[in-house]
Amino acid sequence: MSDKDKFNPEEFENLMDHEYDGIRELDNRLPPWWVWLFYITIFWAVGYMFYYHFLGIGDLSKAEYMKEIDPNWDSRYDDTYRPLLITKAFRSPYYSPEGDITPKMLAEQGGLPAAPAPQEQPEEELNFEPLTDAESLTKGKAIYMQNCAKCHGNLAEGMIGPNLTDEYWIHGDGNINDIIRVIRNGVPVKGMIAWKSILRPEEIHQVASYVLSLQGTNPPNAKAPEGRKVTGE
Repeated sequence: MSDKDKFNPEEFENLMDHEYDGIRELDNRLPPWWVWLFYITIFWAVGYMFYYHFLGIGDLSKAEYMKEIDPNWDSRYDDTYRPLLITKAFRSPYYSPEGDITPKMLAEQGGLPAAPAPQEQPEEELNFEPLTDAESLTKGKAIYMQNCAKCHGNLAEGMIGPNLTDEYWIHGDGNINDIIRVIRNGVPVKGMIAWKSILRPEEIHQVASYVLSLQGTNPPNAKAPEGRKVTGE
């Protein structure tokens, strides 16, 4: 039986010449989706080369790295940074024939400015007055019961969180602005979240005023004092 008899006419036309271990290969056409995907990768590669290397529109690896270590770095003012058509092969800005040079070493040698030391943010100045009208305090109580009671108790007697009715305060002096500041920014180390991303400013003002109104109420089962004693406002 000839090869032509073993295959149908269409398969015989696609039959390749070589044979291995009795297996013959058919030269079938690739699926159109595969061919088009291959063409797309070629077009993408050409566009990538022009965007990043030939025209220099996108940031190369060096530019990305330099921006990370120096926020003021600008490729327009760097004489060693050029697109591919008018520059030599890329080399790391920290290359040295004598061995690797770290950014810290360059900074110590004056090659790059050392990263500035983090500066403490000035404490925001607040100038609120306590709300004393019944409507505001009622709204403040509702906000307190929904969000604060689970840690400070229904009567602010203190549970996980401190007692809010005595004269002792851990953060600030217990005035309306200190209370608002703590509610806004939270106390992450103690597990209290920053409520400024959840409550509106007027709601924070209302709940802080409600907390302040509880001073001296002496609820039962009050938690032991924490922090320092503050008298007056």
